[in-house]
Amino acid sequence: MSKILFTFLIKIFLFLVLFIQCSGGSDDNDLKGYLQEESIIPDYDNDPIYSKANARNLTSFWDIFVESASLYGKDLSNITDIEFVSEADLAGGTAARALGSCHDYVKIQVDETVFRNLTLGEQLFLMYHEFGHDVFNASHDGGGLMAPNVRSVEYTLFQREVEDFFTGVDYIEWTDEECDIIRELLKTETQ
Repeated sequence: MSKILFTFLIKIFLFLVLFIQCSGGSDDNDLKGYLQEESIIPDYDNDPIYSKANARNLTSFWDIFVESASLYGKDLSNITDIEFVSEADLAGGTAARALGSCHDYVKIQVDETVFRNLTLGEQLFLMYHEFGHDVFNASHDGGGLMAPNVRSVEYTLFQREVEDFFTGVDYIEWTDEECDIIRELLKTETQ
């Protein structure tokens, strides 16, 4: 009987050794790390540039625009005449509009109450759009960021539109005749 018991215990011991050896190892730790690793989905809030936006500090949007432009070889450091004008109740619930189009300065009129109620994506889209008018004299004809309707744009689409904008794919500059008309309109509106 003791021989049978001894043989039985040896078999159990060998079974346990094999079982433990097969189920352990560094591969399990790698797998656990992989399963527990949190993936970060890029969006406006964790983007290294866009996350710097602050709706209470409108110049932060200019800084972001300049930084974005530099990624595409556009140096805007020579533009120093930048002004934000707070204006309540712009027509039709408008959050902002460009007043420096076809001039050598950037002047953005902002209804800060309306602006602060926009999502970060809408705020960025709107400011890039208005800066596009004032910096590049971009018209609405090109579409993309210069489309006349401000909208919330999904993060990766916004990235593509920014690239298209700064590489010149997606904007059309106003003609000299259009700039003459714009200057006259702005002159009468701001007097």
